[in-house]
Amino acid sequence: MRICDMVSHIRLLCGITAMGFRDYFTRNTRKGQRNEELPVDNSEFPTSSNPQGLCPRCNKQSSFDFIGELPATFSTVTRISDYVENNKDYFDKVSSLVCRNCDQPTIVIEERLIGDSKDPSEFKGGRITWNGLFWWPFLNIENSEEIPDQISSTLNESRITHAVKCYRSSAVMARRTLEAIAHDKGETKGTLANRLESLTKKGVLSPALSDWAKEVRLIGNSGAHFDPLEEVTQDDSNQIIVFIEELIKYLYIMPSELDKRRKKAT
Repeated sequence: MRICDMVSHIRLLCGITAMGFRDYFTRNTRKGQRNEELPVDNSEFPTSSNPQGLCPRCNKQSSFDFIGELPATFSTVTRISDYVENNKDYFDKVSSLVCRNCDQPTIVIEERLIGDSKDPSEFKGGRITWNGLFWWPFLNIENSEEIPDQISSTLNESRITHAVKCYRSSAVMARRTLEAIAHDKGETKGTLANRLESLTKKGVLSPALSDWAKEVRLIGNSGAHFDPLEEVTQDDSNQIIVFIEELIKYLYIMPSELDKRRKKAT
């Protein structure tokens, strides 16, 4: 084995050791109806380093099979190896992952990370992983027909930008979804804060929902305006999307379902 190959194996081994052998080799232990591995819930799209999450095709939580890869950007380094024909090193690649739920492939453009670094010259140790940059196809989300189009389309943008790790953009679109809801409920003038306060006074929003709506507004503001002390995190983005989804259920889907039930009973 040549020196470059040994270095690659050592880097991988260091990453596994840091993670723990048991955790590395038993990350997916839950089984589904077909005895397939079920992933830990991941609101983001899959990568070759983390082949589990939301499928862009079927919009389901799933695990994925890695099919293959092609280099996207070569580095200036040439690997010395007897085991591969093309010895050019690359730090961007295109991966193909097949969803175990819908059996359809997703294409991912990924960048290589060594520890937390993208630049090999700054290598300070850590496992080699691949971070997703772009996914194809785009997420296909079907929303309930009870949700107004302007609200559902804006919510979808928030979901998609969250899935591709654009958390600031996701927060801004979640705030915009809240604006669309306020507009649909008759509050069309004034600041969003004033419109939400008016909806609370009218009883459209309960005190608890009003508090959460305020959080969405504030986090959305953080996404729209630069402040190094108020960054939007993955958890922030995920939580406000979940809240918006629950708010939509409360305001649109549940009343519609109740109305259908009453009509059916008569």
